Amino acid sequence: MSLLDVRNVTHTYDTGTGRPVLHNVELSTKEGEIVALVGESGCGKTTLGRLIAGLHEPSSGSISFEGSDIAGLRGKQRKDWRRRVQMVHQDPYGSLNPGLTIGATLAPGMLRHKLANRRTVQAEMIKLLQQVGLDATPAFLQRYPHQLSGGQRQRVSIARAISLQPKLIVADEVTSMLDVSMRVAILDLLLSFQRDRGIGFVFISHDFGVVRYFAQGGRIAVMFYGHIVEEGPVEELIKTPSHPYTHMLLQAIPVPDPVLVRKRDAEGGGSERLTGEPSTKGCVFSNRCPLVQDVCRKEAPPLIDIGSGHRTACFFFDQIPPLKHLAADEASPQPNRL
Repeated sequence: MSLLDVRNVTHTYDTGTGRPVLHNVELSTKEGEIVALVGESGCGKTTLGRLIAGLHEPSSGSISFEGSDIAGLRGKQRKDWRRRVQMVHQDPYGSLNPGLTIGATLAPGMLRHKLANRRTVQAEMIKLLQQVGLDATPAFLQRYPHQLSGGQRQRVSIARAISLQPKLIVADEVTSMLDVSMRVAILDLLLSFQRDRGIGFVFISHDFGVVRYFAQGGRIAVMFYGHIVEEGPVEELIKTPSHPYTHMLLQAIPVPDPVLVRKRDAEGGGSERLTGEPSTKGCVFSNRCPLVQDVCRKEAPPLIDIGSGHRTACFFFDQIPPLKHLAADEASPQPNRL
């Protein structure tokens, strides 16, 4: 049984446009698995993450956790689900209440879910600080968010999430507002919890380099204007993309190595431009696609399995060339480089 199942989820915000932010999205994760959501700004990644975390309810479709539809959970069952699914937000400056000390931020969740009591909660919080690499002292618990750096605030946010012993964490662009020097440390910290505690992640990012580093052994789902257009194992999807949008995203990434640049140019990369409005009929990517044909403008391609758990929503996926310059033996996974 999957840990998380997203089935036919569509969501529309009450903005007057009526255009859905998510269109019949399907996604599942196993216990302890990392699934990364990748796509350009505005494609619906954060909305899907917030739906999974229960911060919004989908307009239609269902989201199930451990086999139970979260919309139908009540009482103790809902309380248990809220503990087991946590979220770490993008903005470490906005995700913490500026009027609460670090101790007042961490303690209420553990007390409410009976993971500590008034006598033991301070000791538990100090353990948390140590686990996330912060100053594990009572004095640190008395500090306020404005007294911390961005990296420290994000570590506090991570401590708040893991304090409730979750099974799944939605991590939304958790390194995008941090200094480059801090990004690897935060990613490694999250990976240590995945490895040591079996916590699964829905990892949201626009950066394929960060995703390739963090989600090694997991899966990537590529989103375009509310649609999942491709999904597959990390290395397979990056080296052999099977949707034109994925291919164009990967080709658009700056490469700092002139040798790799020449290899990419030899593959025909770097010339496509990601322009054009999404299509409302047929394939959503047809207005930008270099492979578009008449059938693409008339029919929406289904998300089909093309082998090894690799799925794509493209009629002509077999015409997309592999990206040899991104082969693992030529470019080791790094957070800021493919």
